[in-house]
Amino acid sequence: MDSRQVLVNPSPTVAVVGMATIDYLYVLDSHPDEDSENPVRQYAVVVGGPAGRGAIAAARLGDGGVSLHAMCGSGVHAEVLRQELGREPIDVNLFERDQISQHSAVIVAADHGTRSTMWLPQPAADSELLHRLPTIFDCADTALLDCTDAVLSRAAVTTCRDMGVPVVMDTGGYKETSEDFLSGIEYIVAPEKFFTKRHPGQSLDSAMQRVFEDFRPQALVATQAALGGTYLDGTGSHRYRGYPVDTKDSCGAGDTFHGALAWAIAAGSEIGAALDIASWSAALKCAVFGNDGIPDRLQLKRHLAESGQVR
Repeated sequence: MDSRQVLVNPSPTVAVVGMATIDYLYVLDSHPDEDSENPVRQYAVVVGGPAGRGAIAAARLGDGGVSLHAMCGSGVHAEVLRQELGREPIDVNLFERDQISQHSAVIVAADHGTRSTMWLPQPAADSELLHRLPTIFDCADTALLDCTDAVLSRAAVTTCRDMGVPVVMDTGGYKETSEDFLSGIEYIVAPEKFFTKRHPGQSLDSAMQRVFEDFRPQALVATQAALGGTYLDGTGSHRYRGYPVDTKDSCGAGDTFHGALAWAIAAGSEIGAALDIASWSAALKCAVFGNDGIPDRLQLKRHLAESGQVR
């Protein structure tokens, strides 16, 4: 890792556009069997969604400068979402529509820390949000996007490209609808299953090379949870490390990773250093139930000092 390229800009601006939701977390001893009764061992209400939790991860590492822009339904779940987001150092912009608001019920198995999620989607992007995109990305150092709404993602990518704003794209699982807007994105981040679904039967290295050649990002990242992951850039293939922890709750680890990565890139870190910050952030999130484990700026400073990197 090149320590000279860690956190050049102490106050970056990150614009986050995509899905934000409210998660109702239920910890059970293990994943339930059919027709079973299961006592809840722990419960929490937290902000989730690729954009929602990603914005929290970015905001906590910095000292302001993170904005969140998402569609939102109405009713009690929307009220809870606004309340929980109001606790974070984020400029929140929710575009509300008259329909039941997006929310998720998440079962976390205490024996493994794995989860099962049941969710209702957010409203589709409308003209109000689409027309705001140039203002949203004005002066942004980096944009964090997801692929949950193809129309919104396509418009956001086009706007960022026209304005020269680098994009970190959270692909989620592979979707054919994302094929026409992934080209030219600076940082594409995908779970290992994205590559196996797009190129079944091929090794991860081979599938990544195909994706890299098709879309030509500045860096292509394959995440492999606690194992760390692999990334391709103009200099070849590289590994980044994982941070083993006693996992209490893996829900939102990927969202945390993407938010921390977007923030670190906006702060001026080179991709290897940025991925280390992202991997460390995701691990700390997993070590604590809910969103309380997502690290803040003070923890980041300690981490960089302990690992011999420049703060």
